[in-house]
Amino acid sequence: MEMMPVQWKHGYAVTPTRADGTVGALLAIDWARVLSLRSGEVQTLHAGDWLLAAAAEGRVSLARGAEYILLEAGETLLLRVEASCRVDAALDSLCFVLHLRGDLIQRLFAERLHEGAARFSGGAAFVRECMGLLYMRNSECPPVSAETASQLCYGLLLRLYTLPERGTGRQFSLVESAIAIIQDEFSSLKGLDDLAGRLEVSKAHLIRSFTQKTGVSPGRYIMHTRIEYTKLLLRKRGASVAYAAEAAGFANANYFAKVFRRETGMSPSEYIKSILSLPRSGRM
Repeated sequence: MEMMPVQWKHGYAVTPTRADGTVGALLAIDWARVLSLRSGEVQTLHAGDWLLAAAAEGRVSLARGAEYILLEAGETLLLRVEASCRVDAALDSLCFVLHLRGDLIQRLFAERLHEGAARFSGGAAFVRECMGLLYMRNSECPPVSAETASQLCYGLLLRLYTLPERGTGRQFSLVESAIAIIQDEFSSLKGLDDLAGRLEVSKAHLIRSFTQKTGVSPGRYIMHTRIEYTKLLLRKRGASVAYAAEAAGFANANYFAKVFRRETGMSPSEYIKSILSLPRSGRM
């Protein structure tokens, strides 16, 4: 049976182990949730410290007291909260929300916070990717460790830090859309021609825009996503190389093995042996 990429369900949540000490003081994820909301639906989130919300699809507004902040599809909001925040769906929407705490957030975004909020015209795809990685780590060995969650969150915040606070038009929207498609459907994509066709742009324009905004080509991004997915599958006891190759969208096991060695420096079989030799808590 083929294992498909994440199919997000309303209310899905990841709650890492509690981060204390230095890690907890610097940066921690207390929980991360998926909200798949119908138009007009309202969800109340009880939290303190910081919320990081991303409108992956549709349009949502976040209410903090009497203040409302509207997020269009693709936009991300970092918001300081004291007790609760309400999420209203203006359209059928998919929203990712992470409850964060730690001094690093204020330090990193101090110059970009206005009345306890920083809004980015992009970044939803980055939040989706982080949520997907949290999902995979949590599925493998729940609950995901606080250290792993903090590491993923730190990488996410650094990517958001590089984004402008104002939109950059069609080009940025194109890249966000491309990343979203890749993250959700990498196993069934038939190459860059397929991706460009779905985005209604030329392949050359897609490659140029994507590489300019992310620093890597879309082809390499797809390959990286597939390899990371196969690594997850190969960590499971009894998994076969052929199954991992097929599930991630590789044409055959031989080609997969060649790409895997090029990307990781070891064969799939060697990778399986290296994982099995680790204690369960060390399998990340």
